[in-house]
Amino acid sequence: MKAQLILILMSSFINVLAQNHGQHYPIGENPNIRWMSSYLGQEVILFEANPTVRFSVYNNFEEGLAKKKHTEAWYISARPQLRMYDEASKPVKTPSYRINLGTQHMWRLLSKKQKHYVGFSFETGHYSNGQAGCAFSTEFEDGSVECDSIYGTINSSTELSGIFNRKSGNFSTNQTELILNYRIYNLDDQGYPRKMHSFNLGYNLYHDGLLGVIPVGGYADDDIKIYGRHRYLVGYEYMRAFGVKGGVRLSVKQKFEIIQGGHNDINPIRSESKFTFYPFPNSKALGFLVSYIYGHDNYNLRFVDSGHQITTGITWDQFPPLQVVLPADEN
Repeated sequence: MKAQLILILMSSFINVLAQNHGQHYPIGENPNIRWMSSYLGQEVILFEANPTVRFSVYNNFEEGLAKKKHTEAWYISARPQLRMYDEASKPVKTPSYRINLGTQHMWRLLSKKQKHYVGFSFETGHYSNGQAGCAFSTEFEDGSVECDSIYGTINSSTELSGIFNRKSGNFSTNQTELILNYRIYNLDDQGYPRKMHSFNLGYNLYHDGLLGVIPVGGYADDDIKIYGRHRYLVGYEYMRAFGVKGGVRLSVKQKFEIIQGGHNDINPIRSESKFTFYPFPNSKALGFLVSYIYGHDNYNLRFVDSGHQITTGITWDQFPPLQVVLPADEN
């Protein structure tokens, strides 16, 4: 089972590289595969994989970044999240699936040596783990009378992490996310980025209707009282490039997520501090990462868990530095 999963993951990442070749997305999380420590002593995580794939409908970031003051992308994104645990069978517990329609836009504000950009990412779609079990019992199916009755026993002091069904507990919602981005680039004489400061401010809404209106795949009323409908996102990234054409670079990134309206037992805060190094000038997208995480988990219903994690692994940048040579009348 584990060997089969590894083959599936390898195929997934090959597909990521194929589907995203030549396409650039400035806002959002990059695909990665990483080892990570566990929140719980009785579980050992071998690795987590996030093979994000975006199927492009239109994308002009690569050719338009220097020629146009407005660049954009329209796409369908598939963002699975898979964890392999050190167990004899069924190592993938409650995997995550996100299928979204998305668009990203970026506007150039100023020219000269320092380039300022403002933009946004908007995605809406479905988020679930494909499981059929009761979220807080291993004995019953989701939606059964017995499962529904369990929610009546949950109160503000219940320790959710202790009763969560980790093997087959259902998680399902529809979501819409908006992220605003402001970034500043310092360019060299050839137009390659040498430094970057990037600021994100985002909001993620869990809602019942798919795309806001279609009654498919939403949450149950009892579940949303635990999930919380609102999530706020804040992030900052600093990038420094070295060498010819800025081919070697490092990135330091800090992210915060805050859950509003969730159960009292849930830690509303999640913080991730990440360092990434891209050492290969001829393969700007491939990097190595290490990170420290504090707060709630982000693996679907496992946000009922909270604590400290460290991770290390590899990643692929979906917006590696591009040369920006503006027309003479804009320099």
